[in-house]
Amino acid sequence: MNKTFRLAALLCAMPISMALAQQAAMKGRVVDAQGHPLIGATVKVKGSAAGPSAVLDNGEFSLNVKNGDTIIVTMLGYAQREVVYQGQANLAIVLEGSATNIEEVVVVGYGTQKKVNLTGAVSVIESGQLERRPNLSTSSALQGLAPGVTVTSQTGAPGGDGGQIRIRGINSFGGSDSSPLVIIDGVAGSIDNIDYNLIESISVLKDAASSAIYGSRAANGVILITTKRGKDKLAIDYKGYIGMQDPTAIPKVADGLTYMRMFNEANRNDGNQPTYTDEAMEEYRKLSAADPDNFDWQKAILKGSGFTQNHFLSLSANSGIIRVAPSFGYATQDGLIKNTGFKRYVFRNNMDITPSDKFSVRMDLSVTNKNRKQIAGEGTIWNYLGRMPTDLPIRHPNGLWAEGWVKNNPVAQIEEGGNNNTNNLEFIGNLSLNYKPTAWLSLLGTVAPRYLTRNTHQFTKMVEVYDVNGASAGSANTTTDLTERSYRQYFGSYFVTATADRSYGDHSFKMMVGTSRESFNEKFLMGYRRDFMYDTYEVLNAGADNATKNNGSTIDEWLLISQFGRLNYSFKDRYLFEANIRHDGSSRFVEKNRWSTFPSFSAGWRLSEEPFMKNLKGVVNQLKLRGSWGKLGNQNIGDSYYPFASQLALGSISMGGQLYPLVSQNEMANERLVWESTTMSGAGLDAVLFKNFSLTFDWYSKTTNGILLKLDIPAVHGLPGPFQNAGKVQNKGWELAVRYDKKFGDFKLGLGGNIADVKNKILDMSNTTMGTFLRQQTGYSINSIYGYVADGYYQDADEIKNGPAQFGTLQPGDIRYKDIAGGFDGAGNPIPDGKINESDKLIIGNTIPRYTYGVNLDLSYKGLRLNAFVQGVAKADGYLSSHYVVPLAMASAVKEWQTDYWTVDNPDAALPRLSHSSTNNTQNSTFWMRSAAYLRLKNVQLGYEIPQQLLAKLKLNGLFVYVNGQNLFTKTNFYKGYDPEINYNAGASEGVSLGDGNFYPQVKVYTFGVDFKF
Repeated sequence: MNKTFRLAALLCAMPISMALAQQAAMKGRVVDAQGHPLIGATVKVKGSAAGPSAVLDNGEFSLNVKNGDTIIVTMLGYAQREVVYQGQANLAIVLEGSATNIEEVVVVGYGTQKKVNLTGAVSVIESGQLERRPNLSTSSALQGLAPGVTVTSQTGAPGGDGGQIRIRGINSFGGSDSSPLVIIDGVAGSIDNIDYNLIESISVLKDAASSAIYGSRAANGVILITTKRGKDKLAIDYKGYIGMQDPTAIPKVADGLTYMRMFNEANRNDGNQPTYTDEAMEEYRKLSAADPDNFDWQKAILKGSGFTQNHFLSLSANSGIIRVAPSFGYATQDGLIKNTGFKRYVFRNNMDITPSDKFSVRMDLSVTNKNRKQIAGEGTIWNYLGRMPTDLPIRHPNGLWAEGWVKNNPVAQIEEGGNNNTNNLEFIGNLSLNYKPTAWLSLLGTVAPRYLTRNTHQFTKMVEVYDVNGASAGSANTTTDLTERSYRQYFGSYFVTATADRSYGDHSFKMMVGTSRESFNEKFLMGYRRDFMYDTYEVLNAGADNATKNNGSTIDEWLLISQFGRLNYSFKDRYLFEANIRHDGSSRFVEKNRWSTFPSFSAGWRLSEEPFMKNLKGVVNQLKLRGSWGKLGNQNIGDSYYPFASQLALGSISMGGQLYPLVSQNEMANERLVWESTTMSGAGLDAVLFKNFSLTFDWYSKTTNGILLKLDIPAVHGLPGPFQNAGKVQNKGWELAVRYDKKFGDFKLGLGGNIADVKNKILDMSNTTMGTFLRQQTGYSINSIYGYVADGYYQDADEIKNGPAQFGTLQPGDIRYKDIAGGFDGAGNPIPDGKINESDKLIIGNTIPRYTYGVNLDLSYKGLRLNAFVQGVAKADGYLSSHYVVPLAMASAVKEWQTDYWTVDNPDAALPRLSHSSTNNTQNSTFWMRSAAYLRLKNVQLGYEIPQQLLAKLKLNGLFVYVNGQNLFTKTNFYKGYDPEINYNAGASEGVSLGDGNFYPQVKVYTFGVDFKF
C-alpha cells in the first residue's frame, strides 16, 4: 500500500518538477534613462496569472521566467517596456520618461480606461499634488488644480473651511443643489470626510460623455476618488506636520480719538450737536495711554493659539493572497479665538483577498470622527471684530465686563458666552466580489452601507455687563438656553456590473452593463430648554420645565433604482467611440414622472497613430481629437426630499377657550415636477509634444432645463404658487491645461498651468425675476448684483437742485446716481425722468468668476525640492455694505482706509460725506461694489530628501523633511481687511451671500513636516 502511494505521489509531482525545471529565477534591475533605480515599478510576466514582482529600493527584482517569456515593466510617468527573456543572467531594464504614459489608467464611472483612449473630458489629480498642499479639508486642496473646476472658500474656520465646488459653472438656482457628485471607491460620500493622505488619485468627470453613466445625479459633474491600497511589500509610512495660523485679512481700525472726531463731524453734517466733548476725549486719551490693550478689541478677540497638526500612519502588507492597508489619521486645528477648534480621527483599512486569478474580494472599512467647537453666536464675534467702537473699554477698572456695544461685549462672549459643538461620526463599509469566469468577462457585485450621525450642542449663556459705576447694564442674551439636535443618516448603496473586454484583430470592444439600488434615510430629533438654574450644567433636564421648552422630530427618505451600460469600441487604437446610457427611477417624483433616461455619445481620433504622422513621431508623440454629446439629470431639486408635495403644517388653534390640534396647508403642490435635465456638447484636443510638453484643450456648451421657479398664479387660490419646471440656464466656456517636464542631469523642472473661461446666462424664467439685490434675471448670469449706477458726488447745492430727486435730504458730498428711468431711445441712450427709483436699477455685477487659473512650479536638484502654486480668478464682482464699508454706520469703528471721506477740501475722496442718517449713500449701487478678482500664492513647499546612504543605519527607507506655507500672499482690489472670496457662501441658498463680512477670515498656515518610510 505504501509503495502504491509513493508511486502515485511521484507521478503527480513529475509535471510540477518538469514545469519548474523549465523556469529560471532571473534577477534584474529597473532604472531610468540616467541609471537611477525606479522604486515602485511593476514587473510581471505577460500572460501569467502570478502577481507582479516587488521592486526593491535599489531597483532590483527577482522573477521566475523561462526562455521566450515577455517581461512587462510599468511605472506611472514612464512609458511601458516589454522585454523578451533570452536567458540573460542579470537584466537591466531602462524606462523612458513620458509626459503622458500610453498605458496610464484613469478611473472612470464603474471602471477604468487607458488615458489615451478617453473620449470624454476628464481631469486627473494625483496624490502628490495633494500631499504638497497640507489641508485639513480636501475640497480646499483642489483649488486651482483642474481647469473648469472652481473651488471657493469663504472662511478658514477650523472644521468649516471646506470649499464650494462648481464644475463648469452653475447649472441651477432656486434652491437646487449645484454641487458635484462625489464617489469614493465606488460609494457616494463627502470629500471632506476623507484625509488627503488616503487618496491615490482623483478623476473629475466634467462632460456628459464621462459622467452620464451616473445619470440623474451627474448634472453638476462627478468627482471620483480612489484610495490607496496595499502594495506588494511590507511598508510602514508616517506623515506629519505641525504649524501655526494667522489671518490673511483683518479690517484694521483707527484709534478712539479718530473715531470720536469723525463721529462728531457726522453729527454736525446731520445738523446735530457733537456727541463727544473735549473733556470726554481727554478722558479717553488718559485711559487708553494707561492701558492701551483695554481698548484693543481685535487683540483681545484674536487670542487663540492657531496651532494645527496632522499625523498619519499607514501600513501596507501582502501575504500573497491577502493585501491590507490599514491607516490612522489624527488632526487638530485651534482657532484664532479662544475656545474654538477642530479635531478629527480617521481609521481606514483597505483589504484585497485574491485566492485565485478568477476570484477576488475587496473589504474596506472606514471610520471618521470629527469634533468642531465654536463659540455660541460666533458670527457675532466676527461681526464685531471690525465694528466695536474703539473708544469703548473691554473691562472697567474694577475688572467687570464693560457694556461693549448695546450690551454686546464680544470678549466676554468668547470667555463666558457658551459654546456650539458639533460631532460627526461616520462608518462606511464596502464589500466587493469580483469573479472572472473567463479572461474577457468580469462580474462585480458591491454592497456599501454608510452610516452617519451628527449631533449638535448649542449652549448660549447670559453674560452680564456693567456700567462704569459697577451697576448691572443687562445682557445681550436675555436667557441661558440649550438646544440639542441629533441626525441619524443611513445610505445604502448596492450595485452589480458585468464587463466584457474582447479584441478581434484591429477591433476592440468593451461593454459594461449594471444595475444599482441607492437609498437614504434620515431621522432628526431636537430638544430645547431655557432658564437654567446652574449655567454650568449643560443638559436639557437642568433647564426650566415650563411652557418655553420645545422638542420636535422628522424623518426623510428617498430611493433611486437604476440600470446603466457603456460600450467602448476602438479600431487600431486609432478611432475611438463610446456610448453610455442610464435609466433612473427616483422616489422624489410621482410615479408617472419617476423614470428618465440619460444617454451620451463620444468619439475620438488619435491622429498621432496615423501612418502619415509617422515622420513626426519625434515631435508629435500623441495627438487626439475628441467630441461628445450627452444628457444629464439632477434629482436634488428644491430644498425638500419630496418637491412634488407640499408639507402640511402641524399646530394648534384656540376656540372657545379650548386648544384644538390644527393641520394646515400653507403652499400649493405640483405633482408634475420632474428633475432638471442638462444637455451638454463639447470638443477637445489632447497632445504630447517633444516627449516633455503636454496640452489639453476643451470647449463646451451645456444647457439646463426645468429649473424650479414659483410663477404668479391668481390670488383667488389663496395660497402661494407652487414650484414649476420653468427656468433655463446656459453655460459656455473653454479650458486649457499645459505641462512641461524636463530633466537636466540631477536637475528636474516641471511647470504646469491651467485656465478656464465660463459664460453663464439665464435663458428663460417665464417672465419672472427673483431677488432684489442678489438677482436672477433672464439674459444675465445666475447670482448677479442688482442696483443703481453711481455717477460721482454732488459737489454743490446747484448740482443737487438741477439733478434728479434722490433719497432723503441731499447735501454736497452725497453719491449721485444715473437717471436711466428704465427706458432707452432708438440709439440705446437712457431717457431720464427726473427721479431715482426702482426703474433706475440695473444688473451691475456678476458674482460668478469668468476666469479661473492656476500655475504650478516643481523644481528639484538631487534631494532638494521646491514646489510653488499660484491660483486666482478674474472678472468677478463682490459686494460689502453697512458698517463693513460705510463709515460710522451703526456707530461702528472706523477702518483706517475710511478716513478718506468727502469734504469741501477733499472733493475727490474715496468715500462720501460722513453721516449717521443719510439714506441716499447706503443704497445698493456700483459705488460699494468691488472687483473680487485675485491672485494668490496658494502654497509654497521647500523640502529635502535625506540621501539613502545616511538612512541605512536608521533602518529607514526614506525621510523627507519640509517647510510649507499656504495663502502667503494675495493681490486683489477688494476692500482692505476682507478676503475677496468672502461673498461665496456654501451655506446660503444660492451659494452666495452679499453685503456681510462677519465670517471667520481665511488663514495663512506655516507648517513643518516630515515623511518617514520604514
